[in-house]
Amino acid sequence: MSSEIQSAVGFAHARPEKAEELATLLVSFAERSRNEEGCLGSWINQDADDPTLFVFYEIWATRKDLARHIAQPYMKEFLAGRDAYLAKELEVRPLHLTGPAEEAAEPADPAEMNQRYLDAYAARDVDAIMAVYAPGAAAVWEPGKAVSGDEHRAAVTEFLKREPKLSATVRESYVAGDTAALVVDWSIEVPGSPEMTGTGRGLDVLKKNARGEWRYVITNPFGSQ
Repeated sequence: MSSEIQSAVGFAHARPEKAEELATLLVSFAERSRNEEGCLGSWINQDADDPTLFVFYEIWATRKDLARHIAQPYMKEFLAGRDAYLAKELEVRPLHLTGPAEEAAEPADPAEMNQRYLDAYAARDVDAIMAVYAPGAAAVWEPGKAVSGDEHRAAVTEFLKREPKLSATVRESYVAGDTAALVVDWSIEVPGSPEMTGTGRGLDVLKKNARGEWRYVITNPFGSQ
């Protein structure tokens, strides 16, 4: 990974009466962060002995990505009103990578992202599912209706509760520069929901980002309709 990688660890001491509210807020921030460009990871932890202490850890690909994150309206709003939640000042320590980072294996062929998508669904891992998408990507959940961002994540989270079994095979793959289109034959079985069980042929679009990673920008299982 690039030597520009930026990370930070932070400590937030909540007012006792605000601990639960702050926990919900910080978790929502981490979820939003993971959908932002350049975010390589965002985690929120609660101290095992002190329920009012939260520790967060974030990794960003570049300084520019981190600066863009801090400038997001939801971050600016929280920082401006943080005293309402915190018993003492927020402590943030910027970190720099001091050793070589292990390179994540990224598919050279965009069609390989299909298997990563399937593996994430099989693991019921919402974070892994969202990680195959580019920031702002659109997913079609009904013909003519696409969702993105927080709405997309919420839809995936709710759908996984139904224990769906998904299989998909790339039928055709086309690449033009940093853009790819996949024609995918899929089948899905949703226990107790025959109306959601079936097969189809979809069309997915992927883009290669600045780090050379293929990410979905559109997934449309109804592409043939």
